[in-house]
Amino acid sequence: MPDHGEVNPARLWIPVLAGALTVALGITTVIGLEWLTADRRRTAVTASQADAIADVFAEKRAFAADIRGARGRYVEAAAAWEADAAWIAQWREGDAAPQPAAPNPGGQAFPGDDPQGRAFLDAIGAADVTVIFDSGPENCGYAGQEDGPGFLVVGGCYQTGYPDWLFVAWEPGVEDLAWPIFVHEAMHWYQYQNYFPYLLAAERAGITHDDYEWALETDASCRAVHEHGVDPSAFEDSSSPCEIDDWHDGWFVDQLVGLGVRTSAPTPEEFEVSAVVRP
Repeated sequence: MPDHGEVNPARLWIPVLAGALTVALGITTVIGLEWLTADRRRTAVTASQADAIADVFAEKRAFAADIRGARGRYVEAAAAWEADAAWIAQWREGDAAPQPAAPNPGGQAFPGDDPQGRAFLDAIGAADVTVIFDSGPENCGYAGQEDGPGFLVVGGCYQTGYPDWLFVAWEPGVEDLAWPIFVHEAMHWYQYQNYFPYLLAAERAGITHDDYEWALETDASCRAVHEHGVDPSAFEDSSSPCEIDDWHDGWFVDQLVGLGVRTSAPTPEEFEVSAVVRP
């Protein structure tokens, strides 16, 4: 079974909102101790004492610079997170619909008692999602495969360009795999409904789709197996088998965290600068 569900968020245009952002960082005010300056002191100090005073002022200036730098990093990170959230809100409202390019060799219905997958989609909260039975180029898990005599192909695709559509196709003779591939693609829809902010954060951090593709595909198959009753044998010979014994609901998020991906909005506390405390 070919690769299915490949989506590349790196191709998405992710605007960064450049706007004013009120930042509540804990900032220690650096107060200049004017009474210690040379033109005001009434008591003479030694050279070593003067050097010590100069060192204190240098540390305070460096500390203030650290605070300004931390504040700037927080503003940038928070603005990026908010920009991604705004973009995702618009994306969810998208109503682009694909046009069938090539008939599905397996027909226009799933075998079994849910021919359009409607009952399953409604049950997982995907009431606006529709299956398109198409084997054209936009079905990235089906078209373009190097199949030949003795090979039967089944594949599917979820594309962010069509937020509310799932592509599925199969050839006569592998009808038993049509439903598992459909559930796998529905799990990709679930991933992008729940984890899209993290995937955009990954792109901003220089972590590409290739870096987490294995985890994305594995999670889709394992979620289909562990949460929706698909037999794991359906994915054994595919490009996305479920071979994770300790898979759990947050498994994919754990994989992203392990790659260094941010999975929560920035907070001021993360960027707080602490003063040096002398004994």
